[in-house]
Amino acid sequence: MLSVKLAKNIGFCSGVRRAVDIVEETLIQSKSKVYSLGPVIHNPEVIKRLEKKNLCIVNSLDNLEGSSTLILPSHGSSRKILNAAKKKNLRLIDVTCPYVSLVQKICVLLHKQGLEVIIVGDRKHPEIKALLDLAPGAYTIDKPEDIKENIFSYKKIGIISQTTQTKDVFFAVVSEILQKNPKVLEVHVYNTICLDTLHRQDEAKKLAGSVDALLIIGSSLSANTKRLLCIGRKINKRTYLVENEKANLDKILKNANKIGLINGASTPQWLVKEIVKKIKEVAEKLLKCHSDL
Repeated sequence: MLSVKLAKNIGFCSGVRRAVDIVEETLIQSKSKVYSLGPVIHNPEVIKRLEKKNLCIVNSLDNLEGSSTLILPSHGSSRKILNAAKKKNLRLIDVTCPYVSLVQKICVLLHKQGLEVIIVGDRKHPEIKALLDLAPGAYTIDKPEDIKENIFSYKKIGIISQTTQTKDVFFAVVSEILQKNPKVLEVHVYNTICLDTLHRQDEAKKLAGSVDALLIIGSSLSANTKRLLCIGRKINKRTYLVENEKANLDKILKNANKIGLINGASTPQWLVKEIVKKIKEVAEKLLKCHSDL
């Protein structure tokens, strides 16, 4: 008999929930066109629903008029974008995650103190791009192997992390920096991984070791979801990314009695429920096929 074990943290994290609530309320109240500069959060299923409620996703401010309302995404925006929006007199609705905003403040503080800012994370991610704008010349390090010998020797450095980074990678990078830069003058380390991310990562580890197959519900565009996938696969090879109910669950569930489910921070609870419903349907079908043999 197939059993499904759900993680405790199911559905949106508080920052994403806040962002989606603000966007939905803005869409109800706004008398002008409402735009979002890129996706508000990294989950296409949620974005589709918001678009049906008349949210318009744009990748540039070029064609926006002054009377328009512009949603700034949950992962943060650069000063260049903010300045351009203000020049156009756009009505700005900033749904940046409060935890991301806190990291931005720490980044600015370190830069003002004259420290070399080091950000552990993906340089291409919007959150990191906004941080680099706040601290020009900051370094980005994605993994310990990226660190060169003595690059920070005789310097004062401040190390922060992308909010969705794994703690294992973050502390491994910090350790490697110190080993390869023994003559660094001063080190300030801020573990800026958000608590929700840490909790989900810990749950993924526990689930991966106690089930036959682990399903990570979320988008391939989501950094925290992809990291949950990596964590799971290190422990359980049968760890799969499931973006929606159209996934090939027949193959995933074959010869599995215990299934674990955890979702990324930008995955809504309703999507998890749809996946659970589909799992039950597939399980019944597989059981019927087995009994007919």
